[in-house]
Amino acid sequence: MRNDFDIPGDLCPRAEKAAEAIVRLLGPDASGGGCRAFYSPEEWRERGETYGRKSLLVLVHDGGDLARHCNYDYGDYKAVERLAETLKPFDLYVEACTSWYSAVYPIY
Repeated sequence: MRNDFDIPGDLCPRAEKAAEAIVRLLGPDASGGGCRAFYSPEEWRERGETYGRKSLLVLVHDGGDLARHCNYDYGDYKAVERLAETLKPFDLYVEACTSWYSAVYPIY
């Protein structure tokens, strides 16, 4: 059975560590709302998605526990900040792509 927060095997080491940190942030009982939460950029391009194709990691958060950490429409600005702080040690940030997915990019 697939876990909503399975980490793709083809991520770069930095993105893999970021995904692991996100899983820790959300905790063991987190739900992806039935959506797979993590995609590699290659998988995302293969799907034909428009945004996030040049990111290090794509976060799908449509209705899952990750949503309040990525989507400002949920109004949980502290959760958004917690995710930003979680990614900061890896010099990464999250950028919203649509209301249901975001992408993780390096800070230059």
